[in-house]
Amino acid sequence: MASGSLKSLERPDSYTIGWVAALPIERAAAKAILDEEHAEPKGLIRHPSDTNVYTWGRIGEHDVVLVSLAAGMHGLTSAATTALSLSASFPSIRIGLLVGIGGAIPRPDDNCDIRLGDVVVSQPDGTTGGVCQYDLVKAKPGERRERKGFLAMPPTVLLKALSSIQSDHEIEDSKIPDILQDMLQAKPKMAKRSKQSPGYVHQGADNDRLFQSSYKRVSGSNCGSCKADEEVQRDPRDTMDPKIHYGIIASGNTQVKDGIARDRIVADVGEDCICFEMEAAGLMNRFPCLVIRGFCDYADSHKNDHWQRYASATAAAYAKQLLGYVPASKVQETKRVLEILQSVDHKVESTRQITAEVKSTVEILKLDFRRRKILKWLAASDPSTNANHARKLRHEGTGAWILGNPKFQDWISGVHRHLWVRGIPGCGKTVLSTVVLDHLPKDDNQIILSFFFDFSETEKQTVDGMLRSFASQLYQGGFDSNNLVDTLFQAHSDGKNKPTTEGLKTVVHDLMAGHQKVIMVLDALDESTRRDHLLSWIHDVLSTPNLSHVRLIYTSREEADFIQSLPGLIGTQCCPSVDSKTVDADIRSYVTATLQCDPRFTRKELSEDLIEQIRNKVGNGANGMWAACQIESLAGCPSRRALRNNLNMLPRDLSETYGRILRSIPQEFEEKSMRLLQFLVYSKKPLTLEQGVEVIATNFDEETPHFDVDSRLFINTDILRHCPSLVSVV
Repeated sequence: MASGSLKSLERPDSYTIGWVAALPIERAAAKAILDEEHAEPKGLIRHPSDTNVYTWGRIGEHDVVLVSLAAGMHGLTSAATTALSLSASFPSIRIGLLVGIGGAIPRPDDNCDIRLGDVVVSQPDGTTGGVCQYDLVKAKPGERRERKGFLAMPPTVLLKALSSIQSDHEIEDSKIPDILQDMLQAKPKMAKRSKQSPGYVHQGADNDRLFQSSYKRVSGSNCGSCKADEEVQRDPRDTMDPKIHYGIIASGNTQVKDGIARDRIVADVGEDCICFEMEAAGLMNRFPCLVIRGFCDYADSHKNDHWQRYASATAAAYAKQLLGYVPASKVQETKRVLEILQSVDHKVESTRQITAEVKSTVEILKLDFRRRKILKWLAASDPSTNANHARKLRHEGTGAWILGNPKFQDWISGVHRHLWVRGIPGCGKTVLSTVVLDHLPKDDNQIILSFFFDFSETEKQTVDGMLRSFASQLYQGGFDSNNLVDTLFQAHSDGKNKPTTEGLKTVVHDLMAGHQKVIMVLDALDESTRRDHLLSWIHDVLSTPNLSHVRLIYTSREEADFIQSLPGLIGTQCCPSVDSKTVDADIRSYVTATLQCDPRFTRKELSEDLIEQIRNKVGNGANGMWAACQIESLAGCPSRRALRNNLNMLPRDLSETYGRILRSIPQEFEEKSMRLLQFLVYSKKPLTLEQGVEVIATNFDEETPHFDVDSRLFINTDILRHCPSLVSVV
């Protein structure tokens, strides 16, 4: 149907259901069973990193968005990226469906009669959420293997619909045959069969052959030469209508096409799985959905493409019938996917912090005197302080564009070893570093090291400080590092002498050489005081043969020494700039959310016109720090006139902004404020809140400086009034 003749909905937020179909044939089946196809909704604003191609339509009383993976792409990461882009461009999405084909895990001995074209639906069983990741297991003593991780359950509204449809199917047949018949009548081409396309129809019971697990396929595309006596004997069915199975779906990045491997994986997973597929595990914790698969093969060497289209159609038909059991009103009561992700992120972060605190306490209790002495001797800075501070400042969704950037995708997939992300001051590079850190998979076999260079702390400004931090991270992480670090400790008179930079480099490089997966995240290279040493170290990592597996990502400002050196070292294709359009989108998102949620603005009951002026004036600033400062300035305006005047007189850049902030310090605070700023600039470490209070209560005007008790603040946090927007308590 030509797009010009399709109806276009007035609002993108009418769409509440996201339907993911990985393959083109799966998308075709989904599109064919729509009750009505729509044109692109009016007013749709895509997220800057969204490259998905969508189909819009209606099924029953639900408006649905269809999306598939890019051609040739498959696997957990591609599925996750596609779904995240979908939810970013359509924040109204509340429930998801992952519909397509899968490989059956036959169990004829367990009275589990599975045939090609049957449908399987992910259903929690008390120990899993309906999907388990089969390539995420841990080896245990002996030959025992243990599955790791837990994937979330489908949304409650879909589980209730499952209960209802299962109950009805006890009484009457499913509507799948009727839906398929309607589809083929409306789209007759889909029923046509040829060598290139077997069609979206049943392929015949004679072409549904299940062989013994150990029997390998004989050459040929249709198993015509495979021995009949190796077939598993099954009673013929009295109908070709597909049966529906409910249970655990096994998901992973590896395609399973060997009967023995299939059975071994099922044994390792330890669940009564009935289906293999390659996308669901990438979605369940990021895009809450129900997984529906049509069986197209038995995950063995006899698999072929004959049943794929029909299996796609049966899965889509079941999904359509299921949506008839989902009231639109109940969907509207379901949390949006973005809200769920935000809640999950908050819980994960809280759990991470609690876990880190508990782990730290337990480790301290277990450490003997020598271990504590070694850690003290290393005297390493803690990179988590910078990362956690950046996470607190990070607005929901900002920085996520980096994950979809093609150059980042090349780096994360191992095409390139190094990636230098560069940008202007205040564009959010440290936030990007935390986005990358949080995105990296937590794998027991993978080492992730991070370091944040920082002008405010001397131990975070040198290669020596960086190597100390890496050695400490490795030592505390238990990466077989104890012997090497202990040897270095002994070589320096059991800690009486400080470790040399060269000695630290040797230990860290030897440790990295002994692990297959090493990723390093370095933030703010420009805040290093000896950039020549840092560039030399990067060159060493690149040129050392046994470190060829180490991958680095680093951020910095676009300054001359880096521009002159890094592209030549790592290649210009590995030096992406922070895109001003994505920064603008992030800033506008931050400004919009602040205006909508910050009580300092909501209490003012601003007109839509004034809100739009603020959004445009501040949101178009190409600098995140600039925007944050302007928002703070506007929040303090006591009237609409003052707010408009302030808006018309906003400073042009960050330097002018800081000048205005300094001039706005109350006169009675000027002297003490300057003193506090001087101490903060020249102190080797950040001041504690109490130390800052003592600084401004010390009188330096007289010949003999002394502490003035009467100048001590009643409330310590009032120190922020001395340097608004310049000083923060973290």
